[in-house]
Amino acid sequence: MTLMNFIKYTFFAIASLMLGASASAETLKPATNFTLPDFYSGEMVSLESYQGTVVLVDFWASWCGPCQASLPEYEALRKKLQANLPKQSFEVLAINVDGNKAEAIQFLKKHQLNFPILKESSGKSQRDYELLAMPTSFLVDKKGLIRIAHVGFNPGYITQLEKEVHKLVNEE
Repeated sequence: MTLMNFIKYTFFAIASLMLGASASAETLKPATNFTLPDFYSGEMVSLESYQGTVVLVDFWASWCGPCQASLPEYEALRKKLQANLPKQSFEVLAINVDGNKAEAIQFLKKHQLNFPILKESSGKSQRDYELLAMPTSFLVDKKGLIRIAHVGFNPGYITQLEKEVHKLVNEE
């Protein structure tokens, strides 16, 4: 990440936290590959295996209020987009960073989420993606480039995501 992008991303993160809002930054940085276990099955899931698919990578924790609001919204967006776009053109990968798996399980029991939930225990993915706050999401295009880095959550972000996903799915 260049110094200028780091400064811009940090500014958005701090503003997001102070204002209780969310902020996005456009970027074309390659998304770092990760291989993490599925929360339920333990099967290893790799971002690289989604090459050719637009992917929303979302880092979340059960104690995070905005995360509790964002995940059901991502589920609704995923359902809508998967019904209207070509098969396997969009997916959500939600990476849980809770230290206590039981807390995450309690949260997940309250929500019907059909996208892959992955478990991060080492902190490596958070470091690789330079997380500053929860939630943080990254919209990754079909070529594996991060198109949007977003800190926080607000309902307007769903509209922005929907437009951007349509654009990226149709991009050659």
